[in-house]
Parts: sequence; structure tokens; C-alpha cells
Amino acid sequence: MADLVLRCQYKGGKRSVVKGLKGNSTLEELQEKIWLLTDVPPHAQRILSGFPPREINCQVKSAELSSLGVRSGDTLIVEVNKMAPKVLSHTILTQEYSDTPLSRKIVPADNSCLFASMSYVMTGDVSMATDLRHLIAKCVSSDPEMYNSAFLGKDNSEYCSWIQNCDNWGGAIELSILCKYYEVEIAVVDTETERIDRFGEDGKYKNRVFLIYDGIHYDPLGVHNGTDPLPLQTVFPCSDETRLIQALKVAADAKKNRKFTNVSKFTLRCLACNTSLTGQAEAQQHAMTTGHQNFGEV
Repeated sequence: MADLVLRCQYKGGKRSVVKGLKGNSTLEELQEKIWLLTDVPPHAQRILSGFPPREINCQVKSAELSSLGVRSGDTLIVEVNKMAPKVLSHTILTQEYSDTPLSRKIVPADNSCLFASMSYVMTGDVSMATDLRHLIAKCVSSDPEMYNSAFLGKDNSEYCSWIQNCDNWGGAIELSILCKYYEVEIAVVDTETERIDRFGEDGKYKNRVFLIYDGIHYDPLGVHNGTDPLPLQTVFPCSDETRLIQALKVAADAKKNRKFTNVSKFTLRCLACNTSLTGQAEAQQHAMTTGHQNFGEV
């Protein structure tokens, strides 16, 4: 099947050629390429095609371009959906609730808990977890010298594919990329050790967000009000040392109630061969022996 000849028009009439797509390519693949060309993330894209231009339905990411009416020779008009949530807007929450302490918001216990937690502290909901995976891959692929195999533990292109797989966990590498890209300090309080790791601490950033980590699972911390699904505040000035103390208290309370996982004893399953494993060290040894990198909690 021949490649489609496509152009996209954006930002006041700028045009770029969209390469490497065929009629059976998916909407998700198209949106990824548009993101690289225009810096408009998939969740915020409004795509029009044809004449007169009509909006493409972007709900089904697996839909083939041919089924959406995209044809070779089309010029796609890319607009920003102003109603879409912004990834990491430092002005999302500006009111300070100094008398209300930090508390924990529980996010789904799946392999994307880090990304869901970051989505929550940045936007107030967890819906952008997948977008953050794609964002990290974009950062890494754009700078292979910085993000080399020594830094990532695997080849640059291999890592970019790996991190976009929703079965794979995020951790310190992904947090270091997000804090640098968005210029925000990410304070992660560890339940078992009652220690705070501050990603981006040396960046002299103005703002800070908080996550809590129990050994295998991340949750976001913020200021909440009863059962209201939206947080009152999740982004705080780095000058506010009181919030660091509050984060440590949340961790201490969780530890007192045994709400943490000892990483030397928790049970995993290799998603490649279904081998049962116990503890982080056993999982690392299995990965070194077999090359398998995908694990899920049992």
C-alpha cells in the first residue's frame, strides 16, 4: 500500500508534510505525527479535512485513516481545542488553602499509576496518563545524546516504544524527564522510609507538586474538600516548606497503618512468560537473564 501524500496546516497558515502514513494507518499514528509537527498534543487536536472542511471524529484512536475519509492529497487543518485540559499549567490552581493540610487521592492500582498521579496534580483528573507516556517518548526521541542507553538502561528507540506500552511502570527516569520538561519540582514521599525525593530540586523551579509512593504504587497529594472530585489545590510554591512537613505526616500515618509494600517481598508476574517472581531483586535478575522487561503486580 502506497504512502499517503498529506499536509497539515496550523498556527496561522503554516504548512508541513505528514510523512509515513498509509490508508490503513490509525488515527493515533496520525495524531502522534501531528504532535511532532505542531506541538499540539493529541487530546487537544481538532482536525478538519476535505472541502468544505469537516471535523474528523477523534474518539476512536484505532480507526484507520481510510475509514475516516482521509485521502492522499488532503490538507489537514489542525486547530487547538480550547476546551481541552492543559498539561501542566502552572496557573491551574492559584488560590492557596493554607489551613487545609495535604491528603491523598487514590488512583487506579494499575501499571500507569505514576502517570495518572502526575495527570491529577497537573490537571485535576487522571485522564491524561497515556498522553504523558507519549510526551516522555517525544522528549526522549528528540534528544538521543542526552537520553542515551546509559541513562535509560536500553536503546533510545527501544525505550520510546517500551514507555508507551501501558503495561510498563514509570519511575525515577520518567519523573526526572517530566520535572525538567515542565520546570516543576516533583516531591515524592516514600511511605516505608518516610523520605522525600525531590526531582528537579537543583532546577530552582518556582512550583512543586507532591506524590506518595508505597513501594510499588504512586498516588497524588493535594488539598481536597470532602467528596468533591476536583482538588482545591495541587501545585504549591517551592518556598512553602510547610507542605513538605505535611507530606511527611501523610507518609508517617500510612506507615503506621502498614500501607506500604516491602519491595523485597512483593509478588510480580512476568508478562512475557508468566513466571511468578518475588521482590524487586528477583525481578531484576529475571530481566537480566531473559531480557524480559514487562512485569505486573500479582
